[in-house]
Amino acid sequence: MKYPFIVIDDSPIDCLIVKKVIGFSGKSSDVKVFNDATLALQYIESNEESLSASISFITLDIMMPIMNGFEFLDKFIDLPKSIQERYKIIILSLSNNEHTIKRLQKYKVIEAIVEKPITMDKFAAVIGKFQE
Repeated sequence: MKYPFIVIDDSPIDCLIVKKVIGFSGKSSDVKVFNDATLALQYIESNEESLSASISFITLDIMMPIMNGFEFLDKFIDLPKSIQERYKIIILSLSNNEHTIKRLQKYKVIEAIVEKPITMDKFAAVIGKFQE
């Protein structure tokens, strides 16, 4: 099964790496990249009707300017359940700080927390949970 992906990360290098890993996996039908979480949230809200019945994945960085990952998550959980249920959020973070991890675990919309850099093995382990 192939899935749409949204990559949210302020680092162009990290976006490129994530996009390449997703592409090499053969699991993507489409990859949209946003360097600003605010724009990604606007995209998600404005494309509600065009979403297919299948799930989409969001890879989300935590430490970003303008709107950080926590702020994005706070806004995301305010969206209608019909939107939330269509997305699986994967956190990609350099931080393995215990405080950050505990804070992230409070968000029920997060499917996985993966430490950067993302690798094919890490990606396959997360996506493999959703095989239909």
